[in-house]
Amino acid sequence: MLRYGKVLVVAPIIGSTGNAVNERQIVITISKYSKHVLVLTPLSISAIVMRLRKYLTYNKLQNITILPIPFTVLYEHLWICGIVLHVLYSFVLFVFVYLLDLVLNFDFIYVRDSRFAIFISFSKRLARKSFVKIATILEDELRVRFLKKLFENVVQSMERHVIKRVAGIVVHSFDFAKHLVLKRRILPRIIIVMPPGITLSLIDIVKRHCLRKRIVENEVIVGFLGQLQWWQGVDILCDIIAELKMRGLRARLKVIGDGPLRRWLVNRCRDLGIEVEITGFLSHHKALCIARKEFDVLILPRVATDTTSSTVPIKVIEALALEIPVVITDLPIYEELKGKGLYTSKRTPKDFADAILKAFTTPSQSLGYEYLRKYFYEHSVANLIKVASEIPSIENQRREKDSS
Repeated sequence: MLRYGKVLVVAPIIGSTGNAVNERQIVITISKYSKHVLVLTPLSISAIVMRLRKYLTYNKLQNITILPIPFTVLYEHLWICGIVLHVLYSFVLFVFVYLLDLVLNFDFIYVRDSRFAIFISFSKRLARKSFVKIATILEDELRVRFLKKLFENVVQSMERHVIKRVAGIVVHSFDFAKHLVLKRRILPRIIIVMPPGITLSLIDIVKRHCLRKRIVENEVIVGFLGQLQWWQGVDILCDIIAELKMRGLRARLKVIGDGPLRRWLVNRCRDLGIEVEITGFLSHHKALCIARKEFDVLILPRVATDTTSSTVPIKVIEALALEIPVVITDLPIYEELKGKGLYTSKRTPKDFADAILKAFTTPSQSLGYEYLRKYFYEHSVANLIKVASEIPSIENQRREKDSS
């Protein structure tokens, strides 16, 4: 196994959101290929007090050190303040990272979110060994019209600055990379594709300890997993269940997650006479276990954006690996998964109900591990480490070429 030196990670790893789960698994996998991993993780003051002790010991290996740095995310309506806050936070991170690098001399730096890398990219010392993960087209997630064009221009300018200077970027798919290059009008030095994925050991544990739900005739538990945000398609969740009930099924909705649209969802389901249960955010293992034991089908009626159209969410791969059928908005990114436990649908309650019935009546199947190989973090992180380790030799070749 390739063993790398000292790695610095700047990413949110504490919490139960998809981003935190994703980055936490990446950190754990990086630690298997490195001598030591130092993690700077953004965390609110309340979370530092209430949850830090739990996550400092959760899945922690001996060669991982976690340093939380206070940070607060603002509502999208306060996006101007949010940009200022990110710039200030980026400067604080830069000071921390630069001083730490002077002492420890990291071999590789991984940063989740280009906004956290604004000032890091100003430093040649840090930028030459930094890879920045860009997981979303930021302006696609802003629904506020107030000065939206200004927001787009500011974000594009900041992100172009980062992409131009760092060693490379990490994205979830080739399709997303294409969208990003067209939007930012700049070609990164190196592009590494690292799709949201799974850790084989966790899937095996859940399969052993959480038995798959048995089908009950004319009864269906429709599951949703994730943040209750507009782009997740929360607006039609209750209507899909209502459509199923009109067809004579005893259907109910179970949500594992939380978010700003929770109250709206509860009110909408109440108006339609739909039974809904919302668990709130749970630990990764517990969320997967409940989904496997209770969901007849997982639905994700996502709104099509440049980000959602080019990224396969981690929960989709986990559900398929756990033999849970998935019904999701029909987007090209899911083409290779069709017929393997995944069903696509137009984003209407009627079409989703049709797809759910098809999934509900089709024998469940599990994707073979060989087919899912590209989604294993053990595979994708090893590739990231390999590329990062080759950066010094690539730089030497460039210098020799320039001098000649």
